[in-house]
Amino acid sequence: MLALAGWPMGFEFSFLADPRESTRCISGLGNTVTFANGMSAEEIYKALGQPDVITIEREAVDVPLLKELKAFCPVYPDPDIAWTIQNRHREKSLVHELGLATSPWSRIQGEESLPDAIEAIGGLPVVIKSTEDGYDGHNQWVLDTPDQIAAFESDRKLILKGESKHKHSLLEWIVEKKISFEREISVIGARNVDGDITSYIPGENVHQNGILHTTIVPAPKLSETIRAKAENYISTLLEQTGYAGVLAVECFVVGDDLLINELAPRVHNSGHWTMDGADTSQFENHVRAIANLPLGSTQQYGVAGMHNLLGKTLSDDTTPPTALVKPKQFLHWYGKTSRPGRKIGHVNVLASSQEELAEKLESVRKQWFDA
Repeated sequence: MLALAGWPMGFEFSFLADPRESTRCISGLGNTVTFANGMSAEEIYKALGQPDVITIEREAVDVPLLKELKAFCPVYPDPDIAWTIQNRHREKSLVHELGLATSPWSRIQGEESLPDAIEAIGGLPVVIKSTEDGYDGHNQWVLDTPDQIAAFESDRKLILKGESKHKHSLLEWIVEKKISFEREISVIGARNVDGDITSYIPGENVHQNGILHTTIVPAPKLSETIRAKAENYISTLLEQTGYAGVLAVECFVVGDDLLINELAPRVHNSGHWTMDGADTSQFENHVRAIANLPLGSTQQYGVAGMHNLLGKTLSDDTTPPTALVKPKQFLHWYGKTSRPGRKIGHVNVLASSQEELAEKLESVRKQWFDA
């Protein structure tokens, strides 16, 4: 989607792929280099066609390699910020250092005392997350009762022995106070190399089983206080880190308080609505930002929504569901093989009111999930 946004502006793209991943979704969009063990940064740079700039589209990237590639061309966002956000402890420490609000949290490593960590943030209930390798609800535990503490401790013993289904590289966890938040919102902003900043209006996110299902923009009945805080958070993070590119910030709304949950150093799922619902998509603004061009308008068209299309079965069938294409309803199909819970496409919807948008999104849900 980054390449599709950049092509009309005259940019050309090449891609670095892991040998285990399918490259069908980028077929025809540029040269693809499959990383092989032993390849040097210089060899990769030359194989990519000696690009003018390198960027990322996910957090799980090889930061040491990106740092080596900086010897040949700029890398945006900087590998150091990608490294920081890859780890929840480093991420939360950054947010704290910038004076931005989060839920109370502590960290445990190895066999350190969980009860002490829970007591330090005010007791149960808590949410435990691995500091790395956790996404879409993976490697997370919700503890409301002492029995659930015991269940996590059993899991932790297996993890420390290397015998658990939960897999992550560092044996450390963030223990967060479980917040009774009213809703989750996300705010997406962009900063170019010269330091110009823009942001999109915050949207409301709805998750199921830890996976984003829908985003509604603007977030309904969002107070000016919360909106101002969201805009302050994104601008502070972009400015203080010297960021270049698109950054997403997911937050919990609790009354007039706004608590940062997670950061994403990339274009974000909750910003996919911008492809059809704003003057300039997040993808185009990311390309503009890393090429140090003027950022595009983030003006929204009416009311917009995005509905993820999640895989229902394990299947190699990549036939697009064209029945979901309707007036002011836009299908974006990724061409990925399906597996349960995998994001294989999304539908953007435009409407004239929140009520109309809700009806259209429900229609998409039924048509996709009940089919």
